[in-house]
Amino acid sequence: MQNRFHFFRSQVSFQNLSKRFSFFILLLIVFLNGFVSCTPKIGEQINKRILDPFDETKNLNVHFVTTRREMGAKDKCEGNSFGFITDINPHYGICIVNVPAKHIIGDISQDNSQDKHSFFQFKGRVNTEDKEFLSKIKSSASEEVLVFVHGFNVNFDEAVLRAGQIKYDLKFPGEVIVYSWPAGADSGLLGQVMVKSTYDLNFTEAKINREPFANFLNGITSLGKKIHLVVHSMGHQVVLPSLASLSKSGKSKFLQELILNAPDFDKNEFELILSDLKKSADRITLYCSPGDNALIASQKVNGAPRAGMCFKYSGVDVINVNEVDDPVLGVGGLGHGYYSSRPILTDIYQVILGVSVEKRLFIRKSGPKNGENFVLRK
Repeated sequence: MQNRFHFFRSQVSFQNLSKRFSFFILLLIVFLNGFVSCTPKIGEQINKRILDPFDETKNLNVHFVTTRREMGAKDKCEGNSFGFITDINPHYGICIVNVPAKHIIGDISQDNSQDKHSFFQFKGRVNTEDKEFLSKIKSSASEEVLVFVHGFNVNFDEAVLRAGQIKYDLKFPGEVIVYSWPAGADSGLLGQVMVKSTYDLNFTEAKINREPFANFLNGITSLGKKIHLVVHSMGHQVVLPSLASLSKSGKSKFLQELILNAPDFDKNEFELILSDLKKSADRITLYCSPGDNALIASQKVNGAPRAGMCFKYSGVDVINVNEVDDPVLGVGGLGHGYYSSRPILTDIYQVILGVSVEKRLFIRKSGPKNGENFVLRK
């Protein structure tokens, strides 16, 4: 009799437990259904993120930080306003740039006297102090900031126009900052011919700018924004040692996306600081090309392979873009300026959205014996 009572009580307990469990499952299903119905679709999330469609000619604010020595008028961004030698004190401000809706992707043809819908134009310059500069970035409604660092032989005005083009073509919702170090050459015939001396001078200036860039990055990353850092060519001589230094000092994950385009940086040196670089960012993407004639020339000058010539690095998404930007027999360009072209910007757009490399458009896996992990398809 006692055994039957215990059995009956256990059955009742089991039935109660089953009812409670079923009720819990029912609540969970209701909750999940409500969650799924309330969760925005991807398209809705993107529409919410991009408030400005960038579908017509616009005047954009391009924030600048430059260590170039001021040379020209203080109210203009064009006409050699900043030169090719490092100034001890950085200059801060905003260049107002007209970005034409009809521009070809990657082209930054500028002419203030022509149709504003077909040509880039400068519309003025606003100078600020360092604290005011940071305050303007912090007060932006967007939580994202894109920092662009240009490469070798780029004048200040060209760097600003390029930053404006990238912001417009990426439909980037946040503030864009160009860090312009003293690259470039004299516009005269001698300056154009003496490429080797220009390269050496730019290389020296790039190394001088490592500490100023680290100081700038310290200030920007203290604002609590999501920072995407886009670097091109010799700009890596400025950026990469600075990032490694900040990581060694204990600063970590201060960048969301670190995007390296055709890095003109010693391959072995890159591998030595790679562990520190990986501490600096949530993800590193490296666009490379074995058909990059500028890097081939740099290898001859420096006597060592460059990081942008397609080698695999642990923890880095290495993407070969040779198929989408490869000069035929060296004719038609250096194969070095692909970072501002339609195929690369299409991929960078997805990088900034956080899409995994293997799930992005036009990406395929590379062969096991190749230097890169992935290839951007033509």
